[in-house]
Amino acid sequence: MKLTAGGRRLAVAALVQSLGIGLFMASSMAYFTRQVDLSANQVASGLALAGVVALGISLLGGVLADRYGARRVLASVYLGRGVCCVAYVFVTDFWQFMVVTLCAVACDRAGPPVLQALVAVAVPERQERTRLLAVVNVVRNCGLGAGAMAAGVALVSDTQAAYRITLVTIGLAFLGGAVLVLRVPGPAAPTAEAAPAESGERPVKGRVLPDGRYLALTGLNFLLFFFDTMLLVAMPVWVLEHTDAPRVTVSVLFTLNTLLVVVLQIPVSKLATGQRRTTRMLTWTGAVLAVSSLCFAASGSVAGVLAVAWLVTAVVLLSLAEVIANSAVWDLSIALAPEEQRGRYLSVFNLSVAGQRVLGPVMVTSLLLSAGPLGWVVAAGVLVVAGGAAERVARAAGERMRAKVPVDA
Repeated sequence: MKLTAGGRRLAVAALVQSLGIGLFMASSMAYFTRQVDLSANQVASGLALAGVVALGISLLGGVLADRYGARRVLASVYLGRGVCCVAYVFVTDFWQFMVVTLCAVACDRAGPPVLQALVAVAVPERQERTRLLAVVNVVRNCGLGAGAMAAGVALVSDTQAAYRITLVTIGLAFLGGAVLVLRVPGPAAPTAEAAPAESGERPVKGRVLPDGRYLALTGLNFLLFFFDTMLLVAMPVWVLEHTDAPRVTVSVLFTLNTLLVVVLQIPVSKLATGQRRTTRMLTWTGAVLAVSSLCFAASGSVAGVLAVAWLVTAVVLLSLAEVIANSAVWDLSIALAPEEQRGRYLSVFNLSVAGQRVLGPVMVTSLLLSAGPLGWVVAAGVLVVAGGAAERVARAAGERMRAKVPVDA
C-alpha cells in the first residue's frame, strides 16, 4: 500500500510511540516495585482506578479535537504522555504515582479517537483511511514487541539509573511522535464562529451525545470487542486452570495472535469497501468469535495434543475476528459521524473499547470462567446476536446519513 506523506508520518509516529509503550509495559512494574518500593497491589489498584476515572476525562479529547483540530490535540496527547513518563522518575510514593498515572492514562484513552479524527482529515477517501489505520495498527504491534524486547536491558541491569534512562527514552519517543504528528498536512482548525456557517448545522456544543443509532452501535461494539478480553484475560486463565495443555501454550498463543494480526490486518482491511459489505463484517465478527468461544469450550473436555489443537484453532479464529472487527469499526465509526462533531462522536465510540478493558476482566472472571464450558457457549450466543444487531444498526444509521450526504464519499 502506497501512503501519502501525511500517512507515512502518522505511521512513523505510531511506530515511535509504540516503541515507547512497549518499553514502558515491560519495565514499569519492575521499576515501581523494586525502585519506588510500591507493592504490586498498589500498582495494580492504581492503574485500575486511573482507568475508571480516565473514561470520562478522555471524552475531552474529542471535544477539543472538534474545536482546535485533531492534529494539535493528538500532538498534545503524545507530548502529555511523554511528560508523564519523565515525571515517573521523580515519583517517590503512592499518591504521586496516582496523580501521574491518572494523567498518563487519560492521555492514553484520549489518543485513539483523536488519531482516527486526524486520519479522516488527512485521508478524505474512505477506503484508503481504513487501510492507513490498518497500517498504523500493524506498525504499532511491531513497535510494542520491539520495545518490550529492548526493555530487557533495564530489566537485566535492574538499577535505578537504567530504569530512569528508560523512562526518559520513552518520553523522548513520545516527543518524537508529537513532532511527526504536527507535520501531518491538514486544514486549519475550525473556529467557533466559522464552524456553524460552513457546515450548515448548529454549533458543535448544541449536541452533548451522538444520536441514538450511533450510541446503540457503540454499545454493541462493547460486546464485539470482547475478543480483547478473551485473549488477554480469559485465554491464559482457561489454559492454566481448565485445560490439560502445557503452561507454555499461553506464550505460544499470544505470539500466534500477534503474528496473525500483523499478517492479516492490512489484507482484511481491503474488504471494507462500501456500506453494505462493511456492515456485513460486523455479523461475521460475531459469528467467528462465537465459533472461537465454542473451540475454547471444547479444549476443556479433551487432553494433550487435542486440547492444544482446539486452543490453537480458537486463537486463530479470535485473531481473524479481531482484524475483521477492527477494519469494520474503523470505517463505520468515522463514516457515521458528522464531520463537524467527528472528534466527539469518536471519543464516545471509543468508550466501548475502554469500557471493555475496564469491565471485561470482571465479566470474564465472575460470569464466563466460573461457569466452565457453559460460559463459553452462552458467550457464543451473545456474540452472534450482537454481531447481527450491530450490522442492522449500522446499516440503518448509514441509510439515514445517506439521505443527508453520501456516506461512501
